[in-house]
Amino acid sequence: MNRKTNLINLIGLAFALLIAMQTNAAAQILLNEIEIDPPSPTSDACQYTEVRGTAGSTVAANTYFVSVNSDAGSFGFANQAVNIGGQAVGANGTITLYNTSFGECPNRVYGTGTTRLNYFNPLRVGTGSETYLIVRSTGTLFSGQDLDTNDDGIFDPALGITVLDGFALLVNPEEEYVYGAAAGVVNISNTISLDQPDAVVRFGSNSTPFTAGAFFFGELAATPDETVTFAAPFSANFPTGAVLTPGNANAGAPVNANTDARADFDGDGRTDLSIFRSSNATWFINQSTAGQRTVQFGASSDIIVPGDFDGDARTDFGVFRPSIGTWFILQSSNNQMRGVQFGQSGDIPVVVDFDGDNRTDIAVFRPSNGVWFVRRSSDNIVAGVPFGAGGDVPVPGDYDGDNRDDLAVFRSGTWFINRSTSGATAVQFGVSSDEPVPNAYLP
Repeated sequence: MNRKTNLINLIGLAFALLIAMQTNAAAQILLNEIEIDPPSPTSDACQYTEVRGTAGSTVAANTYFVSVNSDAGSFGFANQAVNIGGQAVGANGTITLYNTSFGECPNRVYGTGTTRLNYFNPLRVGTGSETYLIVRSTGTLFSGQDLDTNDDGIFDPALGITVLDGFALLVNPEEEYVYGAAAGVVNISNTISLDQPDAVVRFGSNSTPFTAGAFFFGELAATPDETVTFAAPFSANFPTGAVLTPGNANAGAPVNANTDARADFDGDGRTDLSIFRSSNATWFINQSTAGQRTVQFGASSDIIVPGDFDGDARTDFGVFRPSIGTWFILQSSNNQMRGVQFGQSGDIPVVVDFDGDNRTDIAVFRPSNGVWFVRRSSDNIVAGVPFGAGGDVPVPGDYDGDNRDDLAVFRSGTWFINRSTSGATAVQFGVSSDEPVPNAYLP
């Protein structure tokens, strides 16, 4: 009786958390779209920043868009600091920030449903490595201000800055800072070349802050200055036919949002028939568009962990060797093998994307103590998270639809789920002798 009461209380708490989350989301302000580098080197007039919120709502006081310099020698300097507090979000759910110091972008028409906020700043965005943020501050922020006076990669505490959303574009991630990293901001930098993308766009279906997979990016066509057409190179998750939508609501969903990264070896968005024959460590793939393949990779005692580890929307061959706690991955993007020591004998490797960057994270569930160990692909940070108990069956998955996998376990007919958007809940579904369906994909 007590167990049933506790379960009812837990579910009630989860619903309360969900309602609170939805209430907070209504007032949430997110980065939506930024044109960083217009195609003409002399046409900075076409740069703009677009933020997203609830149509008709008023942005809380002391809310700013800031672009923060991440280059050595200028760490923490605000290239832009635009106060959007008190602004009414437009009828289409956007506010468009426009720097008037470079004149008007030729022939561009911004959406009629947006709130356009003009400001004057002789500095431009996209001067090198930068972090782009929505923040709230207890004090006044301004362009040219040093927000990190001791150059430690953290905003000075006296400024009272709370980071609400954002992303970083770094040329040299090993030597430059992601400002707001403690809040969850990640580097989504272009790994194809040192040139930073011309424009970054949030998927219209994603309203989760700090999610690398929420954004896609690319270069812009060479002409005209007011172009909305993208050109290669693109981010790995770039949706076919995407364009800039200045002052309008964004459309689209990640190109592989509904793709099972564990079984799409040709990257066409459809699951391929595939088997692993342990007797000779051979993979047999019947690709839905590219014909049959046979690849020998791994050893007979390995646990298979195929996933999209390199973010090219194609499944990579992967195995976990429990005897030495090592992952071996054959990347489809360059046909190179890499080995990563992560885990130990007895761990259960799981194929997941916890940080929402559309790349498989290296992760294990340790059934002896119910702890998950995760190495996020977005920043290689390792975290140990206790969720579950010894003997639980791991059943991770995207239970809340935010393009990030959630920690979850199945225990004697009850599902315990730690949703990335709204926290923990428990759902009784099944009996102790049942096998949870997600577990069919696990070793």
